[in-house]
Order: sequence, then structure tokens, then C-alpha cells
Amino acid sequence: MNITPLTPPIDPLEPSFRVDARVVARLPRLERTHAQNDHALGIHGKLHAIPTQQGLQPNDENSLISQNIDYVTRRVARFALQEVSRSILRDMVERNGKMTYVHQVRNCLRARISNKKGVTLFYNVEREQANFGNLQRCYSVWNCPICSMTITEGRRTELKQGLDNWTQSGGHAYLITFTNSHHKGDDLDQLLTGQKKAFVKFWQKRKVTEILKRLGYRGRIVATEITYGEGNGWHPHYHMIFFFDHSIEAKSLKSFLSLEWMDSCTKAGLKSPDLIHGVDVRNGTYAAKYVTKWGLENELTKGHLKTGLNGSLTPFDLLRGASTNNHYKTLFKQFADVFKGKQQLVWSKGLKELLGIKKVTDEELVDDTDETSIEVRELPLKVWDLILKYEKRAHVLELVEKDYKNNTTSLNDFVMGLAQLYAGELIKNMS
Repeated sequence: MNITPLTPPIDPLEPSFRVDARVVARLPRLERTHAQNDHALGIHGKLHAIPTQQGLQPNDENSLISQNIDYVTRRVARFALQEVSRSILRDMVERNGKMTYVHQVRNCLRARISNKKGVTLFYNVEREQANFGNLQRCYSVWNCPICSMTITEGRRTELKQGLDNWTQSGGHAYLITFTNSHHKGDDLDQLLTGQKKAFVKFWQKRKVTEILKRLGYRGRIVATEITYGEGNGWHPHYHMIFFFDHSIEAKSLKSFLSLEWMDSCTKAGLKSPDLIHGVDVRNGTYAAKYVTKWGLENELTKGHLKTGLNGSLTPFDLLRGASTNNHYKTLFKQFADVFKGKQQLVWSKGLKELLGIKKVTDEELVDDTDETSIEVRELPLKVWDLILKYEKRAHVLELVEKDYKNNTTSLNDFVMGLAQLYAGELIKNMS
């Protein structure tokens, strides 16, 4: 979309901004139903600062420019992917006498929290990144690419810190994967229910608890992952990090766990895996690699956000293809419905305290307000409606960043251009 910006004598972002009397009267009212109520979701919205990648950072100007371009490109992709997700997840349900969406990604970074003010723009001077305020968030790691990015990065930081604390104190950790046999046509909800039942039986085995205790087992972290393959259908599996007081012989542990897991699957009514594929045990080196890469959005090992291997598709792979493939659209909706309310990571009782990790909710990770962020300005509601109509949320953030760094007014010009474009469409439709 080519927009020719105007240079107005007034600031188009101020509440007094007007284009044409006919245009003002017909500015879009998008999603303006129950979703816009002050307490529609019963949440608070704060500044949503997005974490940067940890570790070594480039120190030359070209690398920094390249990194910024990559970030902007990924942000555009996340917003576009969120649009696809919300276009699929349209179901509504009655709650407290009002109709609301089953999946709140429909309102995420679109509907305001308070009707008494517009949408605020923030700039984080430390990260040099802009973001929105007074907008509802869905906090979904499963079907929202934007919330998921923030949450998974926060959880990765926890994982890495916990693992470092344990190994530095002399402890040992092992990456252990559990799965079971499955076939195309198996119901996803039934698979998950069966696996949950199998794990209950597994951890209730006296032999399992006694042997692990004898080996110095102190706790575990469970990460749920899922892929879809055209040959074998849904493939939910579990990566776990087991923490021990001392080193363990990996092959012997694998043999023991495999037999007990096979028995538990059979008793739970699942298709039993074999000795080779049911359980995999890797040493601390693999655990450290998994933790380091798990939360990075450019890595192949990022849980449900990663690109599937060997022809398998992650849920977000399905979402990427859903615009042109109705089968993928159906599969993604099935996944989102089944995984709603489920946790991405689960720490065994007392493990966070043992590893010195503070308990933080997904909502707190998303709503964390950084002290180095400042409020730039407030967007009037009618301007925000135009931004939503033309799907330009990511572009607006980019312009805020450019304007702040360069002391320019490109956002003003862009908004005036949007208004001009919309005015032209209205006049054309009225003629």
C-alpha cells in the first residue's frame, strides 16, 4: 500500500485532529462491542517491554544495524501471524451474562483496557524499542506469537539461571525425553489425557521413586512440545530436565526408565513405545544446550515455536500455512482448543526454591514495566481504529523508534496519510 503523506499544520495525533466532517462521522469502529469494556478481561495492562537476546552482542555498527532490521522484520511477522491466529479462533462463550471470546488473542494488543483514554505509545531507551500501553493482552504461549515471544524468553532465562545455579553448586542435570507411539487419526485431546494418566501411574510406582531417590534425584522441569506429521499425526512429547546430586550412568538410567514408562503407557491405555524410542536420556551438556537455545526465536530448538524437523510441523508452522491451507487451519484450531489453559513449563514442587529462582507468572512476565521506558504520546481512538483497519501496528512501533532516535515526525505524516487514504475510500463509496 503506497501512502502519500501530507504535511499538516496541526499534529494529527492530537485529539483535535480532523480530516473531513464526513470522514470523522464514518471512521471505523472495529471490534467495538463487549471487547472494549473497561473490565472485559479483568486484567491490567502495563508497558510491555520485549526482552532482547542474551549473550554476546555485536559490537560493530553494521552488525547493530543488521540486528535492528532483523528485529523489525520479526516483529512484523509476529503481528501478521497474530492476525492469522485471531482470524481462526473466533468462537465465543457466555460468561457472567456477557459474550466473550474463548481465545483472548482476539483482543490482544487491539482492544483497550480503559475506555477513558486512548492507546499510549512507549519507548524503552535501554532497548531502543517501542511498545503499546492501555491494550489488553492474552498471555497465551500457545496461540499468540507476540505474548509467546516475551513469555518464552522469560522462561528461558529462568531455566538457564536455575541450571547454572545447580551445576555451579556441584549438582548434575540430564535431559530426558518421554514419548509414546501414535498414529494419524489419533485424537489430540485423548492423547494428552492418556499421557497425563500414564505419568500419574509412572510417578506412583514405588520402584521409580525409590531408585531415583537412591540416585540422588532432587526434582525436574517439564517442557511440553508438540508437532504434527502427515504420516503419524499429532506428536505430543515431553522434554524434562532431571536434577541429581551426583553424576548418573545415562544408558542404565534410560533402560530403567524405558521399561517403567512402557508399562505405565500400557496401563493407561496408550500405545506402548519400544525400548529405543520411548525414553531418551542425554547428559548435562545436552541439557545446557537445550536450555540455552529453548527461548531464542531464531533457533530450531524453541519448543512449539520452532520449525519442525524431518517433515514435522509445529503449531506455528500450521499457522503460517493456514491462510492457504484449510486443513492446517483446522489443525491449528484443534491444537489451540485442546491446549487452552495448559502450562508450557512445569517445575516440580520445591525445585524453584532449591535452585534459587523467584516465582513469576506468565502475566507478570508480559506486564513487567521497565523503569527506563517513557511514555511518548497517546493515540486518539479514531486514529487507533485506522491503524487496526490497515493492520499497521508493527509499522507504527517502527516509526515511534525512528522518530525518537532521529527527532522526526514520520509517525504524524504516516497517520495523516492513513486518514487521507481512508477519506478517499469513503468518498469513492459515497459517489
